[in-house]
Amino acid sequence: MTYKPKVNDYVIWERGGLIDKGWVYFVSTPSEEKKGFPVTSQYLTIETAVRQKPECQYDKNNPHKYVHVLLLCYVNQWHELRYVKRRKGQKDNSILPESNQHMYYSEPKQNTHKGQ
Repeated sequence: MTYKPKVNDYVIWERGGLIDKGWVYFVSTPSEEKKGFPVTSQYLTIETAVRQKPECQYDKNNPHKYVHVLLLCYVNQWHELRYVKRRKGQKDNSILPESNQHMYYSEPKQNTHKGQ
């Protein structure tokens, strides 16, 4: 089974002697074919660095306080990505357990509802 990247996955991308590491920041949806429009390839961005924006007297109430350095990776390059771990969210760097483990219980929970 091939790895399908998701937002908040930490990945390592090895290509041509270069190694980049970072969090998957965005994953595009596959575009549908429409007459008269070019078909765009699916892609994702990897956040490799974050730094604080410099203070600016004209930009006091801007909610965007950080500069994100993003790397673009197209779907035909996804096989070069190696999954490392997953975090809860972009503002919460807590690491989630592997998908075969339940987040709150040590043993898997079984749904005992009669309708399912």
